Amino acid sequence: MLIEFLEFMIRGALLGAVYGLLAFPVSLLFVTTDSVDLAVGAYAVLAAAVAAAFAGPMGIPFGIMSAVMASLVVAMLSLRVESGGVKDPLTVVLITFGISIFLESFVLTVFGQNPMVRQPFDTFWVIGPLRVSPQAAINVSIGLVLLATLYVWLNWTAFGRDMRACAASASAAALAGIPVHRIYVMAHVIGGLLAGIAGVLILYTTGTSYSAGLGLTISGFGAAAIFGLHSPLRGFFGGVAIGTVEAVSTGYLPAGLGTVTPLLFILVVLARGKANIGRPAGGRA
Repeated sequence: MLIEFLEFMIRGALLGAVYGLLAFPVSLLFVTTDSVDLAVGAYAVLAAAVAAAFAGPMGIPFGIMSAVMASLVVAMLSLRVESGGVKDPLTVVLITFGISIFLESFVLTVFGQNPMVRQPFDTFWVIGPLRVSPQAAINVSIGLVLLATLYVWLNWTAFGRDMRACAASASAAALAGIPVHRIYVMAHVIGGLLAGIAGVLILYTTGTSYSAGLGLTISGFGAAAIFGLHSPLRGFFGGVAIGTVEAVSTGYLPAGLGTVTPLLFILVVLARGKANIGRPAGGRA
């Protein structure tokens, strides 16, 4: 019984690494633009659909690129709206929600309603009494490498410092000569890149479907929020927490309860006021 529980815990933590990749763009965009991209999950589904449409590994770069292009379109639309004098972040959020619905319809129309999944491994690594999927280990390795890369990029590069300056005050950053609009576009594009990578990993782990975008967005937003929406890097560990809760609840609870338990976990954390307690990135209050 204990071994089974540990297997669920490990499986959930490994799956949660993918949710962590979705959490980072949510937090990054929030601290940079004071808005949220509700199309993050749709980028992941689009990447998975495109990657699944090609035989062999060639679909992976095409899938990731499709997510980047979709995020670039959202960035351009957002800047277009702001250039028209609309500064309300809610308007940008509604734009991303509309793009999410469009991408869901696009994937359904072009790629069909059949589930998209690939299982490259049919064996498990046996570590003592535990079994670990090689794909899950790949997910965690990629997640940790990206986490370290993003940490260095945000804290030790000029572009990262410019992004944190925009997070502190976009007006002051503009007066200092920082290209604020370019920073905003890059925040969206980086979000699309990470979401695309997450989508490909999901394709090779549990699989997905055309309608999974909203659920993935909620998982990414919840992962970002439970450990502090202002701290992009901590969202990765929020994803690990949600993945663990999901795996354990799915293993021990009835199907309906197992699906809803991760959402209840997010709501409980938010209701207790434990979210957003970290120091705002870039000084944003």
